Amino acid sequence: MRTHLRMLIALAAFTTLSGCIDPPKAPYVPVQDLAANIDEARATAEQGSPEEQYRLGLRYEQLVHHYGEAARWYRMAAIQQHSEAIYRLCLLSDAGRGMPQDFQEALRWCHLAADHGHAQAMRMIGSYFEVGRGVPKDSVQAHQWYNLAAANGDEEGVKRRNRLALNMTPGQIAQAQYQARSWRGKYQDSSQRVPSDQQSQTQ
Repeated sequence: MRTHLRMLIALAAFTTLSGCIDPPKAPYVPVQDLAANIDEARATAEQGSPEEQYRLGLRYEQLVHHYGEAARWYRMAAIQQHSEAIYRLCLLSDAGRGMPQDFQEALRWCHLAADHGHAQAMRMIGSYFEVGRGVPKDSVQAHQWYNLAAANGDEEGVKRRNRLALNMTPGQIAQAQYQARSWRGKYQDSSQRVPSDQQSQTQ
């Protein structure tokens, strides 16, 4: 009986340990090495580069899950108009990570990122209007933002726009397309404008 129990314990221990072994494609990184890498990145980011500040924020968010510190570095980059950092602040505010969960604040950050032509931010704004997250549900506004995301190369925006259009009237679609064509991001290049024949893509 004891021999059988020992065998079970040994098997359980082996199974547990084998599950802790990282696969070859994801090698183990010692904690001290990770800390050193972050310290090096911090030294570079402190020189004021918005790209390096954004990348440091990503490390804090995705590697050590220190969302408050991530938000701090994203804000530094956002002050310098770094669109990806602005978008990350939108996501953190939406999820309540490193900052209070506030859908209105998240939407504000997403609008700022959209002003730079950030397609994922545009799609997220569309999702807010589609489900009524922090704003009244509005299919026309949702379609407009999905359309803008699609015009900026977001394939998911195309899918959501076309799906939403199935439950909209021709008048609603026309209004949404007019609003998309009329929209101007503060930092948007003229080449990113929604083409005038966008209506044919929704049908």
